[in-house]
Amino acid sequence: MKSSRSREWLVALPDHPAAAAAIAALDPTTQRVNHPSGRPWLVGEWESTDLRTESAGRTSIAILGPASATPQRLARIAERTTDAVALDELSFAGCFHLIASVGGVVRIQGSLSGLRRVVHAEIGGITVAATRADVLAALSNAELDRRRLVLRFLLSEIPLHTMNAPLWQDVHAVDEDSCLLLTPDGRARSRRRWQPPPDDQPLHKAAEALRTALVDSVRTRVTSGPTVTADLSGGLDSTTLCFLAARDGRPLTALTKLAADVGDDDPQWADLAAEHLPGLRRITIPFTDIPAHYSDVLEPLPPTEEPFPGVEDRPMYRAMAARLAAAGSQMHLTGDGGDETLMGGATGVFELLRRRPLTGLRYLRAYRALEHWRWRDIAMYARERREAYPEWLARRARSIIASPLDEEGATNLVQLPPWATPEAVALARELLLEEAERTRQRGHNWTAHHTVLGVQLCASLVRAASPLYAAEGIRLNSPYLDDAVLHACMTARAHERRTPWAYKPLLVAAMRGIVPDRCLARSTKAEGSNVEHAGLRTNAEKLVALCEDSRLGRLGLIDPRVLREVCSGFQMRMFTPYAISTTASTERWLRDQEQLVTTEAKP
Repeated sequence: MKSSRSREWLVALPDHPAAAAAIAALDPTTQRVNHPSGRPWLVGEWESTDLRTESAGRTSIAILGPASATPQRLARIAERTTDAVALDELSFAGCFHLIASVGGVVRIQGSLSGLRRVVHAEIGGITVAATRADVLAALSNAELDRRRLVLRFLLSEIPLHTMNAPLWQDVHAVDEDSCLLLTPDGRARSRRRWQPPPDDQPLHKAAEALRTALVDSVRTRVTSGPTVTADLSGGLDSTTLCFLAARDGRPLTALTKLAADVGDDDPQWADLAAEHLPGLRRITIPFTDIPAHYSDVLEPLPPTEEPFPGVEDRPMYRAMAARLAAAGSQMHLTGDGGDETLMGGATGVFELLRRRPLTGLRYLRAYRALEHWRWRDIAMYARERREAYPEWLARRARSIIASPLDEEGATNLVQLPPWATPEAVALARELLLEEAERTRQRGHNWTAHHTVLGVQLCASLVRAASPLYAAEGIRLNSPYLDDAVLHACMTARAHERRTPWAYKPLLVAAMRGIVPDRCLARSTKAEGSNVEHAGLRTNAEKLVALCEDSRLGRLGLIDPRVLREVCSGFQMRMFTPYAISTTASTERWLRDQEQLVTTEAKP
């Protein structure tokens, strides 16, 4: 199997005699690292500077990705480690895979956000792990899982642990808060390694921890060797990263995408930040230089591990990656994940009501005005927060429908678009009910649960965008998705981390003295739905063409006639753009998978 993939991938093998046969189909030119026993341990493709390994006796430790782990520290860890389970407490700044071979037992884990994830499958009688599901699917000749495909065009962001699962039968994901242990007999078991911390720290204490985590996170990237660039969108998250990256006079090149709407004040805030960053080199991209949404939806690209969540934005990412590559970028920092880690969900007010009723009532009144909550929605939210998550998911699954897209509504958070077939609805219901029987809540309350799942949703977008940058020779990095940053944010009291009266108070408190007060004063956030609507109108013919001989239609999951009518008739109800996006993403992905099969079949 020759690689046609445009980013790093790694397969981890147990210390077992059948390991070599399990990977026999791989291109022999792929890189390889052996177990202390001499059997193959790590096989794949990666930049030589991105994988660090150290060994001592029967223990080897490997780090793949940006991390503060020095060779000396890894060597010391290898010398003292005699049990793979003992690595639970290991902590570095950065975002990376940790792989260890300890006395014949292999441990592999990704990041808590899922940006770096771990999957596994049985191949040749042994369990093999990898950093990408498509690699294992190709090795095991796995078939696509139609039920998983249906979940990719759900109109809900709630059951993320099911939506982010691999799309092939018998390829399984390891929970982000767990590690996978491969034993010498070729078997595997998952082990929980982390749980969200208690959210009991006052704001100033949590801010100190966040400051340390972000400083270390950015320093790890800018001192790692590659030429680093960063987004300077004008938002508070990316602005913070620019000031951290440019500390101590370090040179920095930053990218600003100019506004597409007269009401978008991002560029003004970016200009303000630039005034305080002497020596900054700026790349500005006018809105007119950004291809319209969906402009490349008929264009095949190298296949990826999963559908691009937000395929309408793919042309924008490609254009920005090309400009950064022309400027010499080798690693690019984005502020993605800031919203999710720094704030969490507003619905934490319902837990506050139980603990501190008077304070909770004051917050509730403010959120009701700010979020335009209806009283019936408030009553439903309060009632649901008393449910355990598995019961909540099962109840939602039983009521799943093909939505008319008029409004999301508080009573139907799990929906499929109107072009979903009855069979697709039945498949989604069946799978979600199964998931409800084996799932668990992430964290001790709903606020922690929603924070973790929101972070994982954001990570899926960054993970999907990474190959577009990798095709230009750029490693995409999002420091807010680092384990240490997420952990620090989740220690803060939920009602102080997010309030209706202040914008990202945790980050503001953490960055005092690093980011100028004038920049920290921002309390607005740009919104770009007008651009998406314009792209839908401009490229309606391409979306209609995507309905022809629809692969989702072949699988019996959508009615292409209904989708074609919506795309050509501009029946733009409230959730139509999102529904078109998720369906087009899945359809495009299926076609790109066909392209891979056709290419690999050629002699």
